[in-house]
Amino acid sequence: MRVASLLLGLPIFVALAGCSKPEDLNKARAGVESALEAWKKAQDPKSLAGQDIEINEPDWQSGHRLLDYTVKSSASQPQQGPRVVVVLNMKSKAGKTVTTEVAYEVIFAGKTKIGRDAFHVASP
Repeated sequence: MRVASLLLGLPIFVALAGCSKPEDLNKARAGVESALEAWKKAQDPKSLAGQDIEINEPDWQSGHRLLDYTVKSSASQPQQGPRVVVVLNMKSKAGKTVTTEVAYEVIFAGKTKIGRDAFHVASP
């Protein structure tokens, strides 16, 4: 009986262990938006150091210019930090307009660390 009640409670504990708090989701979204605003203003990613934000954004690093963006969603992920999905409207170095959906994973480790999920598949 005791083992059964422990086993019944285990899935709830495991599910809650990987969930981000609502304030973490808000903080993750705010961090991503701050980084994207800096990119949109053609600032260097290092300019975010004063806000304790680090971002690894390959399109920014390769010279794409961010024209605009739309945050689609922010969600918790089991065993990871929050995930923020964004549609980016960019101009390549060659002048071509590019629109793409990306997902950023956010980790709070002293600083807000933002990394792009290389395996994200755009939703329809």
